[in-house]
Amino acid sequence: METLFSKDHIVKTLKEALEAHPQIQAAWLGGSTATGFEDDLSDTDIVAICENPGIVFQQIEKALPVISSVSHVWKVEDSPWKNFAQKFYVFDEGPETYYIDAGVFQSLNPQDYQEFFNTDRHGDPVILFDKKNILKEASKAPKYETPKNLDFKNWIARFEVLYRTFLKEAERGKFIDSFIFYQRLVTMWVQLQRHLKTPQKHDFGMRYIYRDFELSEAKLIEKYLQGTDIKTFKEQAADIRARVLTLQKEQGL
Repeated sequence: METLFSKDHIVKTLKEALEAHPQIQAAWLGGSTATGFEDDLSDTDIVAICENPGIVFQQIEKALPVISSVSHVWKVEDSPWKNFAQKFYVFDEGPETYYIDAGVFQSLNPQDYQEFFNTDRHGDPVILFDKKNILKEASKAPKYETPKNLDFKNWIARFEVLYRTFLKEAERGKFIDSFIFYQRLVTMWVQLQRHLKTPQKHDFGMRYIYRDFELSEAKLIEKYLQGTDIKTFKEQAADIRARVLTLQKEQGL
């Protein structure tokens, strides 16, 4: 039986509220719903198309009190996307882990939505409505990433510089400084693996490691991140460096 505070009821309520307004052209579900990894801890990622983002948020904020009172609203002010607005809604009721991630794109050009049909990058969007076939047109020609080729010669030069910088701070016994540079070495290792194994997610960094990498590779990164002292940092930084050099030799880079 559908309870008042359930994801299905929330999605149904949002769909009806957004679709009812003539200026809101389309809406879809992304995030874990699109990638197929949704579970009881997942939030709801809903994205709409409207030339006036304020209309979308107004419709959402009219609808939500039927479900629960909203305790917090975060308006994102530093989004990297152009012509995009975003708000997060946290509730007084429901699971402590739950929130709504609502985004609004202003463009009505189907080409601007082709990226969201790149299934390797975003999964399969669940379309709620599409009044002017903007999403239907976008889906006909998915846009795949063409990541910039990794200049491995320059990449490894950078790695070697950062490795030596880390080592200096470790030898000086400066935990905070060595920790910061150690983290950068781990991040570079992940960046290299993404370019080689998940090029459509070359810029995802540490996000979704458990989904995108083999379990053994994810566990190795776990190990790198679990160090708590300078001695361990030094041992694991040396291990990362050895793996980099081995990969360089194997790949002929």
